Amino acid sequence: MSKLIPNPPITDPTSPSEERLLNCATERAFAHDGLDDSPKPSNHHVARYCPSLSMEDKLVTTLSILQSAAATAYESADQLDGSRRRLAMGVVHLIELAESWLNAALDEATAARTAS
Repeated sequence: MSKLIPNPPITDPTSPSEERLLNCATERAFAHDGLDDSPKPSNHHVARYCPSLSMEDKLVTTLSILQSAAATAYESADQLDGSRRRLAMGVVHLIELAESWLNAALDEATAARTAS
């Protein structure tokens, strides 16, 4: 009985393959630019670029982000059925809970600012 799938070609493990050459070229390019080819998490945050923002402004910005996340999650949930819809609506409710806590903190910050 003949084999349907041929054996892979025999290669010399000491000879550089195209993939190894490409990897070496990539490493040289990254080394030349002073970069590392491994992904690193970004430490850039908006708050670090806007140190002049007050705590109240940061809370308002966070509230706006949460409201956008809630709207996105709600629109996604609206397109789903069954357990996936309940899961997405659970995310909406968690975001709304975070919004209520943030609103309370914002109210306290506003009250503290007006009291002083």
